[in-house]
Amino acid sequence: MTRPPSTVPAMGETRTFAGHPVGLTIVTVAEALQAAGVYGVQALLILYMANFLFTPDQLASVGGFDAWRGLLESLFGPMSLQALATQTMGLYLGLFFLTPLLGGWLGDRLWGPRLTCILGAVLATTGMVMVVIPATFLPGLLVCAFGAGALRCNLNAQTGHLYARDDARRDAAFSILAAGLNTGAFLGPLLIGALGERVNWQWGFAAASGCMALAAITLLVGNGLMPADTPPETRRSARLQPGDGKTIAALIGVMLLTSLFWLAQSQVWNVYSLWGRDHLDRMVLGFDVPVTWLQAFDSLAPILAVPPALALWRWQAARGKEPKELGKIGIGMALMGSAFVWLAAGSGAEKTPILWVVAFHLVLNVGWLYLVPTVNALFSRAAPMAITGVMLGAVQFAVFLGSTISGWLGRFYETMDISAFWLLHAAFPLTGAAIMWAVRGRLGRVLKL
Repeated sequence: MTRPPSTVPAMGETRTFAGHPVGLTIVTVAEALQAAGVYGVQALLILYMANFLFTPDQLASVGGFDAWRGLLESLFGPMSLQALATQTMGLYLGLFFLTPLLGGWLGDRLWGPRLTCILGAVLATTGMVMVVIPATFLPGLLVCAFGAGALRCNLNAQTGHLYARDDARRDAAFSILAAGLNTGAFLGPLLIGALGERVNWQWGFAAASGCMALAAITLLVGNGLMPADTPPETRRSARLQPGDGKTIAALIGVMLLTSLFWLAQSQVWNVYSLWGRDHLDRMVLGFDVPVTWLQAFDSLAPILAVPPALALWRWQAARGKEPKELGKIGIGMALMGSAFVWLAAGSGAEKTPILWVVAFHLVLNVGWLYLVPTVNALFSRAAPMAITGVMLGAVQFAVFLGSTISGWLGRFYETMDISAFWLLHAAFPLTGAAIMWAVRGRLGRVLKL
């Protein structure tokens, strides 16, 4: 994508907050609000379907359920109601992470990231309102996924446009944006999840839609503080350059490998909640921890893991031993696989102690820290300028692949030994780590690492 002559808006140069353009505050607040809504819905969704909506007493209220069940069973074979819930969850997660490809294209070539963000937030709010009503539940998931996809990748693009390419504040800005994401992803399951699980399902979804509506309002109010979008004719005239094909192919290879990481991670958003409902000892000092809080643990863990991880990387860098980007991605997949081996080992008991899953989330999310920010940085730096937004969306395509497959694998939760079920999921990222170790040299040469 061809950028405007100055990637720092005139207003951003004179209005700063804590040393950054004030527009960074707008995108960070919007990111936190949308994350609270999205992750609040994510924490509730599988429990809502398995425990309430996809049950014999409620099926008649779900608009289009018979057609939906017929479609899924024509593709995947006969399924129990719980298997239908896990497959629906997997497809929702997959679509949620596929739509940033379209959102990136709309931002790159048609509307620009600023307008695409606002439209995406409005569409996601509409979808969440539809999810509250059983008759519009299934189409509401579709609308929500498309809106959130348009919003998420273009928030990243807008953040990048606040700074010149060589601005030393860029890395810190994306770290601040990630802090907003993790804050919302922690508070959403903690508050919205508990509201829906313990008080009323619809109230939980309504609160999530309120958070997304506030994200849309934040972007509208702060619109004048954001850099102007590149003119449409400039966006549409951008072209790939000689040699970009090899770079794109190498990045697609990285994306496909990371889908093995996301296959395991996506099950944490899906069947893992059912496992927590069935097999986890959730009593802590006489308090029954809500199942949805497991998702809050998963968002809190990277916040806790950031300081020691950064300290380790600084220590390694000072000695010339910090892993390169592809090495970090491989380490992230290996840690993810190890976390699932740990979870499998703790699933043999009738009830797994809650401290066991705290350790699981810590290891899991150290792996997340090694992989996810590294992949985002790699794609934002190496992707051809003409398709920056699309390639950032392609990062999410790996999550689409992993989530879709994990939804299909969810059916085996009812038939497999639970330890074997988690070991199966450990095998995918561990295989990805081994492949990355074998091909990292060739990929690194193409990507000039």
